[in-house]
Amino acid sequence: MYKILRKAGGQEALLQSIRGYFLEQRKAGYWRNTYESAQILETILPDILQEEAQSAATIHINGRKITQFPYTDTLTADNIVISKQGKTPVYFTAYQQFINHAPEKISGLFDVSSVFSDSNTAIATLEAGKPVTLTVTVNAKKTADYVLVEIPIPAGCSYADKSQQWRNNEVHREHFKEKVSIFCTQLTAGKHTFTISLLPRYTGRYYLNPAKAEMQYFPVFMGREALKQVYIH
Repeated sequence: MYKILRKAGGQEALLQSIRGYFLEQRKAGYWRNTYESAQILETILPDILQEEAQSAATIHINGRKITQFPYTDTLTADNIVISKQGKTPVYFTAYQQFINHAPEKISGLFDVSSVFSDSNTAIATLEAGKPVTLTVTVNAKKTADYVLVEIPIPAGCSYADKSQQWRNNEVHREHFKEKVSIFCTQLTAGKHTFTISLLPRYTGRYYLNPAKAEMQYFPVFMGREALKQVYIH
Protein backbone atom coordinates (compact mmCIF):
# COMPACT_ATOMS: atom_id res chain seq x y z
CA MET A 1 0.00 0.00 0.00
CA TYR A 2 2.87 2.38 0.79
CA LYS A 3 4.38 1.77 -2.66
CA ILE A 4 1.00 2.30 -4.34
CA LEU A 5 0.46 5.63 -2.58
CA ARG A 6 4.00 6.78 -3.40
CA LYS A 7 3.55 5.90 -7.07
CA ALA A 8 0.17 7.69 -7.19
CA GLY A 9 1.76 10.91 -5.90
CA GLY A 10 0.29 13.74 -3.85
CA GLN A 11 0.18 11.64 -0.66
CA GLU A 12 3.31 12.88 1.12
CA ALA A 13 1.56 13.71 4.40
CA LEU A 14 0.03 10.22 4.57
CA LEU A 15 3.33 8.58 3.60
CA GLN A 16 5.11 10.47 6.37
CA SER A 17 2.55 9.20 8.87
CA ILE A 18 3.02 5.63 7.64
CA ARG A 19 6.80 5.93 8.02
CA GLY A 20 6.27 7.16 11.55
CA TYR A 21 4.03 4.17 12.25
CA PHE A 22 6.64 1.69 11.04
CA LEU A 23 9.34 3.36 13.14
CA GLU A 24 7.07 3.32 16.19
CA GLN A 25 6.51 -0.44 15.77
CA ARG A 26 10.27 -0.98 16.07
CA LYS A 27 9.93 -0.69 19.86
CA ALA A 28 12.56 -3.22 20.96
CA GLY A 29 15.14 -2.15 18.38
CA TYR A 30 13.88 -4.52 15.68
CA TRP A 31 10.75 -5.64 13.88
CA ARG A 32 9.17 -9.08 14.27
CA ASN A 33 11.54 -11.03 12.01
CA THR A 34 14.28 -10.67 9.40
CA TYR A 35 11.92 -10.86 6.44
CA GLU A 36 9.63 -8.14 7.79
CA SER A 37 12.64 -5.95 8.61
CA ALA A 38 14.00 -6.34 5.07
CA GLN A 39 10.63 -5.50 3.50
CA ILE A 40 10.09 -2.40 5.62
CA LEU A 41 13.63 -1.09 5.11
CA GLU A 42 13.47 -1.68 1.37
CA THR A 43 10.20 0.25 1.24
CA ILE A 44 10.76 3.28 3.49
CA LEU A 45 14.54 3.69 3.87
CA PRO A 46 15.09 5.59 0.57
CA ASP A 47 12.42 8.12 1.54
CA ILE A 48 13.82 8.47 5.08
CA LEU A 49 17.32 9.15 3.77
CA GLN A 50 16.01 11.67 1.24
CA GLU A 51 13.85 13.32 3.89
CA GLU A 52 16.81 13.62 6.27
CA ALA A 53 19.04 15.08 3.56
CA GLN A 54 16.44 17.66 2.55
CA SER A 55 14.99 18.54 5.95
CA ALA A 56 16.88 17.10 8.91
CA ALA A 57 15.26 17.54 12.31
CA THR A 58 16.22 20.56 14.40
CA ILE A 59 15.07 21.23 17.95
CA HIS A 60 15.04 24.67 19.61
CA ILE A 61 14.95 24.77 23.42
CA ASN A 62 14.64 28.31 24.79
CA GLY A 63 16.32 29.58 21.63
CA ARG A 64 19.16 27.04 21.70
CA LYS A 65 19.49 25.10 18.45
CA ILE A 66 20.06 21.33 18.73
CA THR A 67 21.02 19.29 15.67
CA GLN A 68 22.96 16.36 17.16
CA PHE A 69 21.02 13.50 18.76
CA PRO A 70 20.69 11.89 21.24
CA TYR A 71 20.76 15.05 23.34
CA THR A 72 20.40 15.37 27.11
CA ASP A 73 20.26 18.55 29.18
CA THR A 74 19.18 19.84 32.58
CA LEU A 75 17.20 23.10 32.63
CA THR A 76 16.43 25.32 35.60
CA ALA A 77 14.32 27.98 33.85
CA ASP A 78 10.75 28.50 35.03
CA ASN A 79 9.44 28.61 31.46
CA ILE A 80 10.66 26.22 28.78
CA VAL A 81 9.81 26.80 25.11
CA ILE A 82 10.41 23.92 22.70
CA SER A 83 9.95 23.88 18.93
CA LYS A 84 10.85 21.46 16.13
CA GLN A 85 11.68 21.92 12.48
CA GLY A 86 12.14 19.29 9.78
CA LYS A 87 10.18 16.20 8.85
CA THR A 88 12.45 13.62 10.47
CA PRO A 89 10.78 12.29 13.66
CA VAL A 90 12.33 13.06 17.04
CA TYR A 91 11.43 11.26 20.28
CA PHE A 92 11.34 13.74 23.13
CA THR A 93 11.04 13.08 26.87
CA ALA A 94 10.98 15.67 29.66
CA TYR A 95 10.64 15.21 33.41
CA GLN A 96 11.38 17.00 36.68
CA GLN A 97 12.58 15.76 40.04
CA PHE A 98 11.85 17.17 43.49
CA ILE A 99 11.36 15.99 47.06
CA ASN A 100 7.71 15.32 47.89
CA HIS A 101 7.26 15.18 51.66
CA ALA A 102 3.62 14.02 51.48
CA PRO A 103 3.20 11.89 48.33
CA GLU A 104 -0.35 10.85 47.48
CA LYS A 105 -1.51 7.89 45.44
CA ILE A 106 -1.24 8.32 41.66
CA SER A 107 -2.99 6.04 39.18
CA GLY A 108 -1.62 6.57 35.70
CA LEU A 109 -0.59 3.81 33.36
CA PHE A 110 -0.26 1.66 36.49
CA ASP A 111 -2.41 1.42 39.60
CA VAL A 112 -0.25 0.31 42.55
CA SER A 113 -1.36 -0.94 45.97
CA SER A 114 0.60 -2.48 48.86
CA VAL A 115 -0.36 -4.49 51.94
CA PHE A 116 1.35 -6.53 54.66
CA SER A 117 0.09 -10.06 55.10
CA ASP A 118 0.64 -13.07 57.34
CA SER A 119 -0.51 -16.44 55.98
CA ASN A 120 -2.45 -14.61 53.23
CA THR A 121 -4.26 -12.47 55.82
CA ALA A 122 -3.82 -8.70 55.66
CA ILE A 123 -2.44 -7.18 58.85
CA ALA A 124 -2.10 -3.58 60.03
CA THR A 125 0.48 -4.06 62.80
CA LEU A 126 3.69 -6.08 62.59
CA GLU A 127 5.24 -8.17 65.33
CA ALA A 128 9.00 -8.00 65.92
CA GLY A 129 10.68 -11.30 65.08
CA LYS A 130 7.74 -12.69 63.12
CA PRO A 131 8.22 -12.84 59.31
CA VAL A 132 5.67 -11.07 57.13
CA THR A 133 5.07 -10.64 53.43
CA LEU A 134 4.86 -7.25 51.75
CA THR A 135 2.58 -7.71 48.75
CA VAL A 136 2.45 -5.12 45.98
CA THR A 137 -0.20 -5.36 43.27
CA VAL A 138 0.37 -3.55 39.99
CA ASN A 139 -2.66 -3.17 37.73
CA ALA A 140 -1.40 -2.23 34.25
CA LYS A 141 -4.00 -0.32 32.25
CA LYS A 142 -2.19 -1.25 29.01
CA THR A 143 0.64 -3.58 28.07
CA ALA A 144 3.99 -1.91 28.77
CA ASP A 145 7.55 -2.95 27.89
CA TYR A 146 10.57 -2.67 30.20
CA VAL A 147 8.91 -1.83 33.50
CA LEU A 148 10.65 -1.02 36.79
CA VAL A 149 8.79 -1.80 40.02
CA GLU A 150 10.31 -0.20 43.13
CA ILE A 151 9.15 -1.45 46.53
CA PRO A 152 10.50 0.44 49.59
CA ILE A 153 10.74 -1.39 52.92
CA PRO A 154 10.23 0.12 56.40
CA ALA A 155 13.35 1.09 58.36
CA GLY A 156 12.41 -1.34 61.17
CA CYS A 157 12.55 -4.38 58.87
CA SER A 158 15.23 -6.46 57.19
CA TYR A 159 14.94 -9.10 54.49
CA ALA A 160 13.82 -12.59 55.51
CA ASP A 161 14.46 -13.93 52.02
CA LYS A 162 16.08 -12.53 48.87
CA SER A 163 15.11 -15.22 46.39
CA GLN A 164 14.47 -14.32 42.77
CA GLN A 165 10.95 -14.67 41.38
CA TRP A 166 10.16 -15.30 37.72
CA ARG A 167 6.49 -14.41 37.40
CA ASN A 168 5.28 -11.34 35.49
CA ASN A 169 8.23 -11.51 33.05
CA GLU A 170 10.52 -10.59 35.94
CA VAL A 171 14.19 -10.92 34.95
CA HIS A 172 16.12 -9.44 37.89
CA ARG A 173 15.77 -8.19 41.47
CA GLU A 174 18.14 -5.82 43.20
CA HIS A 175 17.89 -5.73 47.01
CA PHE A 176 19.00 -2.42 48.51
CA LYS A 177 18.89 -1.55 52.20
CA GLU A 178 15.83 0.67 51.73
CA LYS A 179 14.05 -0.80 48.69
CA VAL A 180 13.78 -3.63 46.18
CA SER A 181 14.04 -2.85 42.46
CA ILE A 182 12.31 -5.36 40.19
CA PHE A 183 12.92 -5.34 36.44
CA CYS A 184 10.34 -6.80 34.04
CA THR A 185 10.69 -7.10 30.28
CA GLN A 186 6.95 -6.61 29.89
CA LEU A 187 3.79 -6.22 31.96
CA THR A 188 0.68 -7.19 30.07
CA ALA A 189 -2.60 -5.40 30.72
CA GLY A 190 -4.10 -6.67 33.99
CA LYS A 191 -3.06 -7.33 37.59
CA HIS A 192 0.42 -8.49 38.61
CA THR A 193 1.49 -9.40 42.15
CA PHE A 194 4.99 -9.00 43.61
CA THR A 195 5.96 -10.21 47.09
CA ILE A 196 8.85 -9.36 49.43
CA SER A 197 9.64 -11.50 52.50
CA LEU A 198 10.51 -9.27 55.47
CA LEU A 199 11.48 -9.74 59.09
CA PRO A 200 10.37 -6.96 61.48
CA ARG A 201 13.19 -6.33 63.98
CA TYR A 202 12.72 -3.09 65.88
CA THR A 203 9.54 -1.86 67.57
CA GLY A 204 8.20 1.59 66.86
CA ARG A 205 6.38 3.62 64.23
CA TYR A 206 7.86 3.79 60.74
CA TYR A 207 6.97 5.21 57.35
CA LEU A 208 6.45 2.98 54.34
CA ASN A 209 7.42 5.02 51.27
CA PRO A 210 5.18 4.57 48.22
CA ALA A 211 5.75 1.57 45.98
CA LYS A 212 5.74 2.59 42.33
CA ALA A 213 5.82 1.15 38.83
CA GLU A 214 7.17 3.04 35.84
CA MET A 215 8.39 2.47 32.31
CA GLN A 216 12.19 2.48 32.48
CA TYR A 217 12.70 4.58 29.35
CA PHE A 218 9.60 6.74 29.77
CA PRO A 219 9.32 7.24 33.56
CA VAL A 220 6.52 9.78 33.19
CA PHE A 221 4.24 6.79 32.52
CA MET A 222 3.90 5.50 36.04
CA GLY A 223 1.74 4.89 39.07
CA ARG A 224 2.39 4.79 42.81
CA GLU A 225 0.90 3.99 46.17
CA ALA A 226 0.39 6.65 48.88
CA LEU A 227 2.71 7.21 51.87
CA LYS A 228 1.78 4.88 54.76
CA GLN A 229 2.71 4.32 58.40
CA VAL A 230 3.76 0.97 59.83
CA TYR A 231 3.68 -0.07 63.49
CA ILE A 232 5.96 -2.79 64.88
CA HIS A 233 5.34 -4.01 68.43
